[in-house]
Amino acid sequence: NVMGYFSANRWTDPQGTVVHEIAVNPAYFARHNLLEVLQTIVHEMVHNWQHCFGKPSRNGYHNKEWAEKMDLIGLIPSSTGRPGGRRTGQKVSDYPKPGGAFERAARTFIRQSKGLPWVDRIAALSPSCQQRERDTGWDEDLTELGTGDRIDEEQFAALLHCPISELFHDLVPSEQLQLAARKKVKSRYTCAHCQTNVWGKPGLKLVCGECGNAYEEYEAV
Repeated sequence: NVMGYFSANRWTDPQGTVVHEIAVNPAYFARHNLLEVLQTIVHEMVHNWQHCFGKPSRNGYHNKEWAEKMDLIGLIPSSTGRPGGRRTGQKVSDYPKPGGAFERAARTFIRQSKGLPWVDRIAALSPSCQQRERDTGWDEDLTELGTGDRIDEEQFAALLHCPISELFHDLVPSEQLQLAARKKVKSRYTCAHCQTNVWGKPGLKLVCGECGNAYEEYEAV
């Protein structure tokens, strides 16, 4: 249950070129705002930087060098995603430094992009990923960066603070699909001629032993 990850030397081509991977999980976008999605990408970019130019610790560990690089780009490491958390460890999140490089770049990007054009409809809406600090104070002077002809201030504030699920319609909770899958254990099969019933897993092709007619599948129970 992670929002994103960095994986070193993950991909290769026929010539033997090896490249790294940064991935984000679109199933978790719905519970987070666009700012948090951008934080995840940049968080993993710092892992990529450290693998190429620094001295990473064991897989997944956030060490002092990583934390200092995060500070430099304007994301403050925190095990809680809020002020006061541990700066290093196996599970470390982050929050934006007010006025820092990340905040400035994110505000410009959000104004220009106007948000995500597409999201995964099968969305993880129940608590799973670690929450980041949302009280950034960005409501103050929203016109400081960007131009008003790209996006109005109400839209900008929504993109900063609202979970993406509130900006899109017709999302399907993945938990709902998982529950339905667990419930759909058996289907009822009926012979229309003999009116006999049997139960089994969905999708079976059954033939009645009395009359030779095929059984018809009905609702799962």
